Amino acid sequence: MSVEKTEVAIQSPTKKISKNPKRPNAFGKCANVFVKLYHRACSVFFPSNIKCIVCGDDLKEKQDIEICDKCQCKLHKITESECCARCGAVITGQGQYCLNCQNTDREFDIARSVFVYENEVKKLIAGLKYNNKPYLSRTLSNYLAILYKELGWQADLIIPVPLSENRKKWRGYNQAELLADGLSDLINVPINTETLVKIKDTEAQASLSYLERRKNLRASFKVLDKYAVRGKKILLVDDVMTTGSTANACANVLKKAHADRVMVLTIAHGVQEIPTQNKLKIAKNEIFG
Repeated sequence: MSVEKTEVAIQSPTKKISKNPKRPNAFGKCANVFVKLYHRACSVFFPSNIKCIVCGDDLKEKQDIEICDKCQCKLHKITESECCARCGAVITGQGQYCLNCQNTDREFDIARSVFVYENEVKKLIAGLKYNNKPYLSRTLSNYLAILYKELGWQADLIIPVPLSENRKKWRGYNQAELLADGLSDLINVPINTETLVKIKDTEAQASLSYLERRKNLRASFKVLDKYAVRGKKILLVDDVMTTGSTANACANVLKKAHADRVMVLTIAHGVQEIPTQNKLKIAKNEIFG
């Protein structure tokens, strides 16, 4: 895929939020302050390094990963030797790419996930996402930071996958934003929560088929400030990847805004639905014209 590249000055890593000063966003400023306050409140009401966040047993010592050794052994980490070279899904048999990546146009350049989306990992993400446990993002952000460093990626800017305003108000926070904020502190890469926005409410992806996911996200995301991403290597952060439809939709608008590269990092990768050739043809025509 040919993408226009433009040389721009990379922002200092000490500046946390990237934005265009000509387009102040009052809501964005308030949202960023809210996330910081939320983190601080969680550290008071849910102190770290006391109990395992999976089984509840006391931790033997202070550690950034708040999961005991017994529970860590139950988590299926995805290794480079077992995953698709493009999307990071676990594959069986020979070959570098999963069937989805062999048969589907990908807008993002590469994606990786820490875990397989199963068992304890499912419970942790459900707690973060649906059960009002934002403090779980502390440990999960550390896992993202470890994987990022292991991969040797070099990003200029972190962007969390956005929620619609209605969904964010209902949930109280954006779990991807919490993960991205923690990751930003750990790897010293600035975060931008204002540029990529979700402009319409969509049905929850979890219950949808491959084709339904693609159609569901059509024209859902927008880049408000193209100058914020132009020529930059973007690290897109989310909690779970399954078919890659959300990452694809976000990467599509980022690339149209002339982002140089879009890398995707998630906590877990779900089991993929392998689309038929007919579904692929329909999806391509309906989503990208």
